[in-house]
Order: sequence, then C-alpha cells, then structure tokens
Amino acid sequence: MLEGELAARIRQAIGHEPRSAKSVHGLEQLPADVLDDIETINRACGGLYVFAYLYHVTDATFSDVKLYVADRGWHHSAD
Repeated sequence: MLEGELAARIRQAIGHEPRSAKSVHGLEQLPADVLDDIETINRACGGLYVFAYLYHVTDATFSDVKLYVADRGWHHSAD
C-alpha cells in the first residue's frame, strides 16, 4: 500500500491520487493513464517509486514488477 512520504511524492509527481490497489490486471497491457503516470514518476522520483506505484496499482508479482522496471532501464535508480 502506498503510504507516507512515498505516497505523497507519487501524488505530487502525477498530480492526482493513484489508482486503487490492485485495480490493473498484470503488466502486459497497462492503461494509458498508468503508462503516463510511470513515465512521470520515473522522471520525477526514479525507478524505486515506479516500482512502488506499479506494485500498488497492479496485481503483478513482486518479481514481475521488478523485471518490468529493469527491462526499461529504470532499475539503476531502484537499486
């Protein structure tokens, strides 16, 4: 769950409340608004925040989200 400073920074970066927990199925076909959010979060906060956001809004596993972030080259900011 997104809470505390993590949630506050994500809300500040995307300019709105994140989707509700586990509201997106998988990572294969993310909705356009989620793709926009993760690009914005990555630019503003880095890969760790993208990871937290995706883990919150999708039902994907920890490992799948980690691979998704790494595949985009954002893992360097999440290590």
